[in-house]
Amino acid sequence: MAGLRAWLLCMAVALTPIAQAQRISKPGEYAGYSPRLYDRWVRSSVYVPVRDGTRLAVDIYRPATTSGQPVDKPYPVLWTHTPYQRAVRAADGSVQLSGDTFMPSRDLVLHGYVVAIVDTRGKGASFGTRRGMQDSTEGRDAYDMTEWLARQPWSDGQVGMLGCSYVGDAQNNAAATTPPSLKAIFPGASSFNRYDFVSRGGLTAQFHTRPEDPRDQGAGTLPVDADPQGLDLAAAREGHVRNTAMASIWKDIPFRDDWSPLLKSRFWEETSLSTYRNAVEMRGPVMYRWTGWADEFSAEQFIARANLKNVVKLLIGPEGHCRSDQFNLFAEHLRYFDRYLKGVDNGIDREPSIHYYTYNAEPGHEWRSADSWPLPGTRKERYFLSAEHGLASGKPGRAGVLRFEVDYAVVKNDGKTLLWPVSQFGHGLSYVTPPFTEDMQLTGHAVVSLWISTTATDGDVFAYLEEVHPDGSSALRAHGRLRASHRKLGTPPHDYLGLPWHRSFREDHAPMRPGVPEELRFDLLPTSTLLRKGDRLRLVITGADPRQRSVPADAPPTVSVHSGGTMASYIELPFVPLKD
Repeated sequence: MAGLRAWLLCMAVALTPIAQAQRISKPGEYAGYSPRLYDRWVRSSVYVPVRDGTRLAVDIYRPATTSGQPVDKPYPVLWTHTPYQRAVRAADGSVQLSGDTFMPSRDLVLHGYVVAIVDTRGKGASFGTRRGMQDSTEGRDAYDMTEWLARQPWSDGQVGMLGCSYVGDAQNNAAATTPPSLKAIFPGASSFNRYDFVSRGGLTAQFHTRPEDPRDQGAGTLPVDADPQGLDLAAAREGHVRNTAMASIWKDIPFRDDWSPLLKSRFWEETSLSTYRNAVEMRGPVMYRWTGWADEFSAEQFIARANLKNVVKLLIGPEGHCRSDQFNLFAEHLRYFDRYLKGVDNGIDREPSIHYYTYNAEPGHEWRSADSWPLPGTRKERYFLSAEHGLASGKPGRAGVLRFEVDYAVVKNDGKTLLWPVSQFGHGLSYVTPPFTEDMQLTGHAVVSLWISTTATDGDVFAYLEEVHPDGSSALRAHGRLRASHRKLGTPPHDYLGLPWHRSFREDHAPMRPGVPEELRFDLLPTSTLLRKGDRLRLVITGADPRQRSVPADAPPTVSVHSGGTMASYIELPFVPLKD
């Protein structure tokens, strides 16, 4: 018997590494903790009334048995709040389900979650009228929907949210109302302060001024199950024609403290997560925020993390808006929700909180992790502009000036949305560093300080930071913008990572005096890139950007960029120690 016990003990010791090797939990990889429990799901669709009686259309996806019946076991619920129609009938008669095409949803159901997709009021098959974008009414709807989902017999009372872009910010809107059952959210490409994102630098982003999409009228939306003839759907769409047009809102509120006559509120304050940060920190859900370096939302993730202890994870990859081609985002959703909704001890909460991608790193070493931002050891170095189109570290050179006429031809007002600019080299002024003599890692937020004069009383200034390789190829890595009349700096009401912040109140508006230089200081969106020996950095400055919707009717102004002497324009670059 003693010999048998010894043999069993030896076998247990021998097999332990094998068992442990089958359990993997690290960013983008997950195995051995959350098996696929089902091989099919079933969908149902209902109307759910919120507190003011408005009925919202909801699609519910539940795990199903082999016979196609929903399972009886209650599970955590994950939901999305979308203006993009939860389900539609295509022109060929086929049904396209958001739950089928929205990347993580269906597979999460198969791993033991219930997924719900909700049309926002005034959209899809939901009743009501849309007041602006993600206003307090939509927030209250999210509160009511969260608690309704938590009470259902197929729910275990634990509720989370997921989605990207508008559907990412919808999670912030829900979190601001602190519903008790909302435990964890996974917002992609979302904001912290609405003004600092939508009107960054005083310029409204293009994708918030696009013409209304035909889908906004609900064409093709599927009715709920109890409305096979679509009578309720038709009645709901009658109210949608009174929805507030987005572009009309922005034109009335160019300043942060503006009152919106359309919405009867201070829109920027009402719809910003930053307004509610104290309540969210005390009673709100934990957050996993993600985006890509090539996305306008990148800076907002780091600022949210600096101000909300609820932000337990931050992921930033190399791609653009709502893209994750080089990272297994499904695995990351599953790891996160398993930990915070099911209590699975998979270690995600013990990892470094930031996981980010570095361009040009050696294959297999592009992804890095950190627990603080800016990164430890960040060294800020100023590179001064010169009248010879140079960028040099050290001290400013002699005084000089270069001029360009604003090129409005770059503006493509074709109704399309360009979420990330292309290189503007050749459309303004360019300044370039000498080739680097050793490898350098640039990670963080660059800041420009530009002495500008113009022949106009106002104007927009765009700055683009590009890496240039010895073969002449280049890549745009960061950009920023500022309307000259918004140049006054202020003290931010929250942690802004030490970056220049423009209050942009109406009383701060300061027109330019033609020919008189003024200092414009603003940050560029963050990035992380490895500059190889022989690479150079190029700063491009223009007065127009392809993402603008319109241009001034006046003749293009001439803009002067001053350098050296007492008007030493520069760019401040964040370098960090190289990884071994």
